[in-house]
Amino acid sequence: MVNLLKPDPKYRNGYKDKKRLSAIHNLPCSLCFYLGKEQRTRTTAHHKHGEGLGLKASDLLSMGLCDEHHQNGEFAFHKIGRVAWEEKFGIDQDFLIEITDKMLEYV
Repeated sequence: MVNLLKPDPKYRNGYKDKKRLSAIHNLPCSLCFYLGKEQRTRTTAHHKHGEGLGLKASDLLSMGLCDEHHQNGEFAFHKIGRVAWEEKFGIDQDFLIEITDKMLEYV
């Protein structure tokens, strides 16, 4: 678990990990996987929201989400916002990052 009071520099805003982001695009959507649903759109990398001062989160705090759950679906994260999205699906971003991390271990 990440100590957010004194995070490792890799977990601070703006840390780049192109290899991780590229690998995430080849994974299934973490939310579809968790919900046991068939994924219908491509996977994109979503960076965790709600921790910083409006700066982009570290690439290590990213998860794979299909386009439907990320930006363009009726209940997409960027359409309904973090709180409504987490309530709608009953899961938080940290757990989806853990799912993504586990999937990346097998790539």
